[in-house]
Amino acid sequence: MSHSITSIVRAIKDSALAKLRITAANGEILHIDSIYKESESPSFFLVFAPHAFPKDAEVKQKCSVAISSGEDPITLTAVVESFKGDRSLEMRAVDTIDPVSLREYFRVTVSTPIHASFQPTEEDTRQRPWQAHGTTIDLSGTGVLAVFPIEFENKNNIFLDLTMPDGSQRVSCVGRVVRVKKLRKARYQIALHFEHISRKNRDIIITACLQEQRRQLRLRMESM
Repeated sequence: MSHSITSIVRAIKDSALAKLRITAANGEILHIDSIYKESESPSFFLVFAPHAFPKDAEVKQKCSVAISSGEDPITLTAVVESFKGDRSLEMRAVDTIDPVSLREYFRVTVSTPIHASFQPTEEDTRQRPWQAHGTTIDLSGTGVLAVFPIEFENKNNIFLDLTMPDGSQRVSCVGRVVRVKKLRKARYQIALHFEHISRKNRDIIITACLQEQRRQLRLRMESM
C-alpha cells in the first residue's frame, strides 16, 4: 500500500459523513449514507442507520466511498473486508478517485419540482412542442430521476428547469431520456442525463446534493 493512500485515509476526520456506492447481489447499484469511523489506516469502518445496508452484499468486492471531510470531499476506491454486525462494515482503501468524478457519487433522494419541455426546430415540422411538470426522486450532478404525468414524445434535447431542494435557486439545462418506467395512475418514472449544462449550474446541483445529503444523514442519526 502506498504511503499516499495511507496518509489520505489517516487524515480523514472521525465521524465524517460518507456515502457508499456498492453493488447488491441482484446487480443493483446502491448509494447508502453512512458515518466514517477511524481504524488502522488504510482500513476504516462505515456505520449505517438500522436496516440501511443490504444483507446480501458480497465481501471482497470493490466499491466507492465518498466522504465529506473538510472543504473538499474525498472519494476512495475501497474493498469490503468484513461485516461487523448488521450496521457496520470494515473497509480497506486501495486508491483515490479524481475529484471531477465526485458528481457521479453524490446522488441524493430528494423531492423537488422539475419542469421539462421540448421545442422543435423550424426545419423539423414533424415534431410538436410539449411541456410537463414533475417531481424529482433523486438528483446528482449528472442527471435526475423524476415522475411526470406523461411519457415524453422525444428522447433528446429536453429542456429542464429544476428547483434546488432548499428552494433558493433554479437551474436550467438540456437533457436526454435514458430510461422510462410506467407507474400506476398514468404516471411515468423518467431518468434523464444532463447533456448540456454549464459548469456553474452543475456546481450548484452538486453543492445542493451535498447539503441535502448532510441534512438527511443528520436526521437519520438523530433518530437512532
